[in-house]
Amino acid sequence: MKKALKTKIRGLDKSQFKRLRELSHHAKNLYNQTLWTLREAYEATGKYFAYPQRPIRR
Repeated sequence: MKKALKTKIRGLDKSQFKRLRELSHHAKNLYNQTLWTLREAYEATGKYFAYPQRPIRR
């Protein structure tokens, strides 16, 4: 069973709450699309995608 973090956000009017729900929905869709794309790429190539290396700052 997965647990989700629930936070009550107070003080939003109806339009702000609606916009927050829309943005949350789009964020979920973007995450799922990225996960699907990476899984498909792994199945096709057998290689994992790594984060790009950052240059060392001195």
